[in-house]
Amino acid sequence: MPNIKSLFHLLLIIAGIFFSSVSFSQRQIAEMRDSTGLRSYSVVKGDTILIGYDSAYVLNKKTFKLFQDNYKRVQSGNPSLKSLLENYENLIALQDSMLKSKEAYYQGLKSNFDSLVSHSNNFVDKTALNINAIDQSLSTATNQLNSIKSLLNDSLDKLRKENRQRIKLAVGGFTVGIGVAALVFVVTK
Repeated sequence: MPNIKSLFHLLLIIAGIFFSSVSFSQRQIAEMRDSTGLRSYSVVKGDTILIGYDSAYVLNKKTFKLFQDNYKRVQSGNPSLKSLLENYENLIALQDSMLKSKEAYYQGLKSNFDSLVSHSNNFVDKTALNINAIDQSLSTATNQLNSIKSLLNDSLDKLRKENRQRIKLAVGGFTVGIGVAALVFVVTK
């Protein structure tokens, strides 16, 4: 019995190690570095994928099966798929022509906008020049008005002085006239 018991313990230890290794295992890391070949990678939930090129497609099993079935149909020459592919190619050609017409329309709009910007800039430049010329004219006119005002003030001062002189002469002449008249009156009396 001790032999069976130790065999049972050994079997229990082996089973424990086997089941615990699953719980301690790390997730698988899939590195994708080659984008030139057609290679599929099988990954499961929890795996890490490192993509080392510009793009990759991830498909689940159902989607992959759909693509694979369609690929096989195209290889076998199914007539409905041929018409579908022709329609698809026609649709692509139509979209390309629409894109080209939209590009031409866009280039026309861009040309018109660039022309508008150029004309607007020219208008702003001419307006700025006109404003500068008007500003200079106003400055010149202000300076001339100030000099005219100064000349007018000088002329008014001279007129006031002459008026004072005239008043003084008139008062002086009146006084002399009264004095001469009084003298003539005194002498004649």
